[in-house]
Amino acid sequence: MKMNLVNRLATIHTDKTIISLNSNICPCLTMNRIDPPHFLWFLESIEQGRPVHSIKVDKETAEEAILALHRMIAIG
Repeated sequence: MKMNLVNRLATIHTDKTIISLNSNICPCLTMNRIDPPHFLWFLESIEQGRPVHSIKVDKETAEEAILALHRMIAIG
């Protein structure tokens, strides 16, 4: 399993065009650690009311992030 999320997604979803915003490095040092087991652990912690690694942002940023997530889901 490839560690880089972008490369892993590109390998799995060959019917889609998936590119990195920076072909030299992964700009987020922890993004390459996202794998199914850790993602499941993260989602389960939210479901159990014990979210981990929460990030708080202002209302406008949150609204824009939610819009971006809805757009990504609609494309998938």
